[in-house]
Amino acid sequence: MNNRLRMRDTNKKVRFWLLENGYDDIWFKPHSKRNDYVFTQERTYLATDLWNLFDGICFDSLGRPIFLQMKTNAWPKEKPIKDFIRKRMIRVLVLNNTNKMKSTNGKYGIFTRSYP
Repeated sequence: MNNRLRMRDTNKKVRFWLLENGYDDIWFKPHSKRNDYVFTQERTYLATDLWNLFDGICFDSLGRPIFLQMKTNAWPKEKPIKDFIRKRMIRVLVLNNTNKMKSTNGKYGIFTRSYP
């Protein structure tokens, strides 16, 4: 499966998992040839994802916004996420669609990590 198809498949599985677990108004950032401009006090940069970290946003059952990062077969580095949220009052949910965990018995499953 090529990267684009794998990403779509992962997004679909994550979408179903989020809906089954009470998350709502799920939005995924489309990846395209064009990047978005991000303006900060220090500089301006181009981003493919939201702040080059997040693949989407949703709301939890209490109506709080949750920033999403989705991966296939790997966990992302924690340092960039922790550095980003240290300055902001946001919650992050990282979803890993993998078949590498022992509990999956070779089948793909969704595993999560959350940050405040």
